[in-house]
Amino acid sequence: MNHFVIFLVSFACILLELFFARILNLKAWNHVVYIIIPFAMLGYGIGANAQILTNKWTSKIAPRKIMATCLLLIAFFIYLSFTSIVSLPIKVDYLSNVFVSPQGILGLLQAYTIFMLPFIFIGFLVVYLFSHYKDDCAKLYFFDLIGAALAALSFAFLIDHYGVSRPLFALSIFTISLALILLLPKAKKLLIILCAILLFLNFQYAKEITGYSIDVTKGWEWIPGFYPNQYEEIDSLWHPLGRTDIFRITGKEAREDILSHSSGTFEINIEPYPEFTYLSTNYLAGTPAYKYSVLKDPLKPHSIKKFSQPMEAPYVLLDNPKVLVIGAGGGRDIFMAKSHGAPKVLGAEVNSAIVQAMSAGGVLYDYTDRIYDKEGVEVFNCDGRYLVKVQEEESFDLIVLNGVDTYSGLSSGSYAYAESYLYTKDAIVDYLKILKEDGLINFNRWLFASMPRETLKLLAISLEALTETGSVEPWEHIMIATNKTGWSLTLIKKTPFTDNERKAVRTYFDEHDSLTFYPYPRDGQLLENQPLSAFEKYVSFYQRGLQDIFAHAYPFDISVI
Repeated sequence: MNHFVIFLVSFACILLELFFARILNLKAWNHVVYIIIPFAMLGYGIGANAQILTNKWTSKIAPRKIMATCLLLIAFFIYLSFTSIVSLPIKVDYLSNVFVSPQGILGLLQAYTIFMLPFIFIGFLVVYLFSHYKDDCAKLYFFDLIGAALAALSFAFLIDHYGVSRPLFALSIFTISLALILLLPKAKKLLIILCAILLFLNFQYAKEITGYSIDVTKGWEWIPGFYPNQYEEIDSLWHPLGRTDIFRITGKEAREDILSHSSGTFEINIEPYPEFTYLSTNYLAGTPAYKYSVLKDPLKPHSIKKFSQPMEAPYVLLDNPKVLVIGAGGGRDIFMAKSHGAPKVLGAEVNSAIVQAMSAGGVLYDYTDRIYDKEGVEVFNCDGRYLVKVQEEESFDLIVLNGVDTYSGLSSGSYAYAESYLYTKDAIVDYLKILKEDGLINFNRWLFASMPRETLKLLAISLEALTETGSVEPWEHIMIATNKTGWSLTLIKKTPFTDNERKAVRTYFDEHDSLTFYPYPRDGQLLENQPLSAFEKYVSFYQRGLQDIFAHAYPFDISVI
């Protein structure tokens, strides 16, 4: 029985860390989530030391009673920790003010103590088992590893199919049942039957807990907090990346405000602007899904107006291109590609909840006029880099990455580059390989005009990638544009832009009230205004082989990765 106990304890330990991390990722900024593992380890340490200090006392008690008591406490605190943390306010301000604000210190202590409690008794029980059954350490360690591995393997399946509440409740039920079996071995069969019934009822009928307290600093993508009574919640889906909530924006004021916050990600070449639904993941990263079916409604005169949006700039140079979209999302970039005659559109979407909602049988399938199933369109639930890797060389005309990131990277000034590996030198080399001779990569990112960071880092990475693939003057392959909202569009061409192509792109952006600039001085004179000067100065340093000096002195991390 001791082998099964340590298996279950190890299984519970890893699952708790993973589920608690997802819960915190929904509630607060990712900075707060990182402390889960350290506090879990602190819990193990407290429990381990508690066992060592009480060893003389516990050695006199029957092992079954010690194990059963610990299991009951673990089950209780799994339930208590989960249900308490749902409504407990956890704010990133607590971290920034932890040394100056009593509220910050007390808030973090309260939150992380609640998270830590189950791990104290897990640590206690693990040390007890290894110290009490010294001759069986090899087998105990084997079952410990098997439990941890199975938890890691099953996490994605459990959260995808059952959310958060039911797996955690099931963990408590199973742990309690094992404790009772240890205390009442004669009732083993009855307890196993009762456990099976409770688990069945839990997975079939238990409701997902709602009402999470959200850190308001996460911003407008927390739709319920920012736009009360102006939305209809269509669905809420947990998945390995967190939780995706699907909101149909019903209020006119809410729609206008959302568009003003992030117009770059909402550009669509339909007039008038159609109704849209917003898919918000962890209230930080989202994508609009437009009601494309209005184009078929004779009572609502909507029409496609090509070349009405700055985001359509790549199509100024490309006719009927084959397009690969990384981050298919709500299908906006697929729609634009099809509206410009793309015979083939391949999409990668890493978020399983979005793919489920947009695919046949999903809540947005008909709403978006089955955009994922249009002729020539294929969307895969996979990582974008993987999809690129399995494509033939020189098979696409255009690759689109429109604000694709997970917001799970470190706060280094460039979230998009820390974790997803879509914005690295090797990634851009991979993109260039599958482009045809005159193919384009279209990146869309925030510019941060007062002090460029994401787009400037992208320039640095692109120059290195182009150089690696044989370009002699890589700066001749790049054009950048920005609009009044601070959203930037970067075009990278496999071959250098010709003068006519540069003129066509620049004219197009001029017509759409956007500023276009080359990332280097055309007349040999550096400009001194932001945001142009940072880009031009970087290229000037790059041309002299001094880019590392510039990057080292720059306030944000723009080093090439």
